[in-house]
Amino acid sequence: MVASTAARTLDDNIADAPDVSVLSFDWKYAGYVRAETVKGNESISSTDTSTSVKMSRKTIYVFKYTAKATLKNTGAKTIKTVSWDYIFTDAKEQKELKRYKLQSKQQVLPGETQLLTRDVELDPKDNTRHITTGKQSIEITKIEYTDGSTWRQKQ
Repeated sequence: MVASTAARTLDDNIADAPDVSVLSFDWKYAGYVRAETVKGNESISSTDTSTSVKMSRKTIYVFKYTAKATLKNTGAKTIKTVSWDYIFTDAKEQKELKRYKLQSKQQVLPGETQLLTRDVELDPKDNTRHITTGKQSIEITKIEYTDGSTWRQKQ
């Protein structure tokens, strides 16, 4: 299932979609937050045959963004988990710039509409140009139902 936006409009040509409608989606800057990193340094050889790795912890500050998607369960089964990708694409060349793989574990009853939200933290050193220049879209890649069945996007 694919939904895209050039001017925040949804794609009506969704092929082979499960019983879910994407009503809206959004990507917003949510601030600057602290994050803890763990870094493994080079292996340290010891006198015996084992090798140890030195680990260090460090606090850094990262940009926080919130990805949102409003879904309506139009099927008969209760949804347990939705896996979805938030995608940024070059509008001219249709080349994918960046894809964020997200998962929301929340129950969506048949006929119910739910807002899925996931926070994404990005290192300030990372290139984030795609956020301001890219065409935004989302893909529903997997749906798990409470009855144990699963729908997966065709590759």
